[in-house]
Amino acid sequence: MKLKFYKIIILIFIGLYACNKPNKYFIGKWQILNVIENNKSIDLTENWIHLKNNGTFESYDGNLKKKENGKWTYQFREKELFIDGEEEKTDSEWTLSMKNDTLFFYSTSENLYLIAKKIK
Repeated sequence: MKLKFYKIIILIFIGLYACNKPNKYFIGKWQILNVIENNKSIDLTENWIHLKNNGTFESYDGNLKKKENGKWTYQFREKELFIDGEEEKTDSEWTLSMKNDTLFFYSTSENLYLIAKKIK
C-alpha cells in the first residue's frame, strides 16, 4: 500500500512539472512571409528567423542582405518572446500565436505583426 502511495505522488509531481514546462512550438526555422504594419501588407521573400533550442537565434533580412545573431527568452504565461540582438536597436518583444501551421509574431510596442511558416 505504501509503495502505491509513493507511485501516485511521483506521478503527480511528473504531471505538475510537465504542465509548467513551456510549450516551445516556435522552436525551428521560420520563413517570414509578410509584415503587416498599420494594416498595410509587405510581402517578403528571403527573410527568416531560426529560433534554436539553446536560447539563441539567427535571422536574415533578404532586402538588406544582412544576417543577425543573438539570444531569445520566452515568458510562458504571457506568451511573449524577447529577441536580444547583437545591436541594441534590433531588440524586440513579440506576443506569439499559432494557427494551423502559421506562426504570428505580434509586436508589443508597434502596430505591426509578422506572418511566418516553418521551413522544413
